[in-house]
Amino acid sequence: MTHRIRTTKCPWQELEVADAEYLDLKRQGLLLEDPDPAPQAATPTAPKKTTTKDQ
Repeated sequence: MTHRIRTTKCPWQELEVADAEYLDLKRQGLLLEDPDPAPQAATPTAPKKTTTKDQ
């Protein structure tokens, strides 16, 4: 099986590597993490409720 990757040394170039090479590059921290191709829509969150003590 092959993997299509980008490395930290040449992020503009996409390479095709075998499983063993992929694992080796990943272990060394040389793989560039691809951004999520389909990011989820930002879901609005309710504001946090704060409680105050009556003094």
